[in-house]
Amino acid sequence: MMEEKKVFAKDIKNDDGIVSVFLCAQKNVLVGKTGLPYITLQLVDKTGTVDGKVWDNVEALSAQFDEADYVKVKARATTYNGKIQLRVSNIRSVPDEEINPEDFLPTSPFDTEVMFRELREIFENLANPHIRGLLLSFFEDEDFVARYRRTPAAKGIHHPYLGGLLEHTLSLAKVARLLCGHYPEVDESMLLAGVFFHDIGKTRELSYDRTLGYTDEGRLVGHITLGVEILNERLRELPDFPADLKMVLTHMILAHHGLLEFGSPKRPKTIEAQVLSLIDDMDARINSFRTILEEEAVDKRWSNYQRLYERYLYRWQGEDSIREEKTVSKTESEEPDSRFSADTPKHRPTEKAGKSNGFRNTIRIPGMEEDGAKPEEADTNRGSMELPLWKK
Repeated sequence: MMEEKKVFAKDIKNDDGIVSVFLCAQKNVLVGKTGLPYITLQLVDKTGTVDGKVWDNVEALSAQFDEADYVKVKARATTYNGKIQLRVSNIRSVPDEEINPEDFLPTSPFDTEVMFRELREIFENLANPHIRGLLLSFFEDEDFVARYRRTPAAKGIHHPYLGGLLEHTLSLAKVARLLCGHYPEVDESMLLAGVFFHDIGKTRELSYDRTLGYTDEGRLVGHITLGVEILNERLRELPDFPADLKMVLTHMILAHHGLLEFGSPKRPKTIEAQVLSLIDDMDARINSFRTILEEEAVDKRWSNYQRLYERYLYRWQGEDSIREEKTVSKTESEEPDSRFSADTPKHRPTEKAGKSNGFRNTIRIPGMEEDGAKPEEADTNRGSMELPLWKK
């Protein structure tokens, strides 16, 4: 018997009574100031995350489930520090065969088949035959394609959902072509090859079977090094590939984070590598801003304070935004998502697979790893919160 997913995280409101299935992404049994145990939970579905607490009958309920289990939860929603939190009164594990896994992993709002076809068409028209053949060889690899179409772009930085890497790559490819039309000195074939390869290591760095996370290889080696390995593995099958092209492509992978303090082994030393670093960072930040504003400023001008950016974000909506904040009516709030209208900007995918997943995104900042580690947990203890690229 299948357990129906009755309530999604994004729809929970204060004082709601909840009986629904979630994925238990985190479970911690702690001891409070009174000396009594309690459980903190992070409950996930494809629309977002909600925190939970178990205060009563802790030992008995803790034995009913483990971290990474699908769990059926009975709870009451409360508000704590401005966020919805569930006070859980009952919880138990649910067998995998009784749930629909598509309810629990966030996915790209765009059709991956359409995006994949668009990206392939771009690469099929590249002028450099060596680069064109190299890129298309990946599109003929069925095992690679299956992974690539599902891989997130990150765990929590930008596009953190199934299909996110493909969405991010297609966005960069379209921006890259626009820039090549404006800057004729930029080699389009080389730049688009860099767009494809810059994050290709994430197909091995990230895990996404039940929750978004990191593989052992991903944590120990990282996507930049893995990207170089993937490139070299494929080039061994193409012995006639020019050595100088291999060298410059390798440099683009190594330099795409732009600065050493962003984890980049090399700083960009070609025009194409510099452009790639800039548009990669731009796409991540725009995705981050857009998600924050969609989540927090739908019915008001300002977002909540964003610690990551050390500022509030303003939602500009033309002249209508220069007004006092007001509550949006039900009719207004239920208008179709304008991102998927006929006027969708050309630099973004043109077909949707559903509504936005509602996950908050962050971006890479000096002193913090991609998985959100605190500075002291990162490989280097820089701890700077400054974001501008011109900071050296």
